[in-house]
Amino acid sequence: MTIEHSLRRRATQARCLSILWLSLAVAILIGTYVSLPSVAAKTIIFVSQLKEASPASTVAAVVGNLEPGRLLQANIFSLGTLLLGLSAVSFACFLLGRSAYVEIEIAARCIGLADALCIAGDDFERLQKAADLFVPKAKYFSTPEVFSPKDRESFVEILKLLRKS
Repeated sequence: MTIEHSLRRRATQARCLSILWLSLAVAILIGTYVSLPSVAAKTIIFVSQLKEASPASTVAAVVGNLEPGRLLQANIFSLGTLLLGLSAVSFACFLLGRSAYVEIEIAARCIGLADALCIAGDDFERLQKAADLFVPKAKYFSTPEVFSPKDRESFVEILKLLRKS
């Protein structure tokens, strides 16, 4: 197996992972949107049952039995609980989306490096120039470059050893 082949395989894996993270984030958001009214009704019932001792089965019965001050407190507490839960779900989906974009960037870098290796052949001066040309700059990573100069030198040395054997 060549280095180019393993880089292209890693790029395919990164693309599949990005699809997985994005579809998981979308599924979580859709599930939250669909289940939010049910969760809100159950939260209001539960909070109202905690405020008064008598158990009730429907939202209308509980809301009808509460006095206005307690109803306002129950609604505020329920809304606060729902907003905290919704913000946690939103933040989790944001992190899943961000990791998907990082995987897309990894795929682009791996493909660019594999193309640079194919074009450069045995000339390692051309490899550095081709890597600068084909490998995209970082947008979502915190690292400013693909390879530092020390990493490039060690990568070129490893490639020289692999090409000789």
